[in-house]
Amino acid sequence: MNRRLVVKNLALLAGAAAVLPSCLRQAKEAKASISLKHLDVSASQEKMLAEVCEIIIPKTDTPGAKDLSLHRYVLKMLDDCTPKQEQENFLTGIKQLEDASQKQYEKSFVEASAPQRLALMQRLDQQKDCLPELISFYKTTRQLTVDGYTNSKFFMTNVVVYELVPGRYNGYFPANKLKSANPHNG
Repeated sequence: MNRRLVVKNLALLAGAAAVLPSCLRQAKEAKASISLKHLDVSASQEKMLAEVCEIIIPKTDTPGAKDLSLHRYVLKMLDDCTPKQEQENFLTGIKQLEDASQKQYEKSFVEASAPQRLALMQRLDQQKDCLPELISFYKTTRQLTVDGYTNSKFFMTNVVVYELVPGRYNGYFPANKLKSANPHNG
């Protein structure tokens, strides 16, 4: 009876030893919330990207970038549609933004106050004494955030009213205006 208990406990211990390293790695640095094939983005970098996107398209009476999950769109488009060099510039730029925030405010970008984050992003927008990868990160993020917003369901249904067929038939349009608009009809 005791022998069974010892074997059972050894099996549990061996299973725990096999699973423990992956649990510790996940606790140390969690991955992004979406699966990416080519980019290696951590959860903290994803959160930072969400804050950058929110600065670009803030929440007002309309939803902001966080509400529409535009940071996920940016990551997915980078992962699927950009060359490897641009992906590397993006990852280097996001690290440089974190370093710039630590250097200037002694806080991570996410922990910095909203005015501090905005000031840092405005400096990037003006491209004053910034590294090229950081500027590339900002331009890419800004472009993809705007693209994601203008292609979002919210924008296409509430801001731009979607019509299945462009141009409607107007039966009351006077025929004599058609003749004057076309120079080939005498």
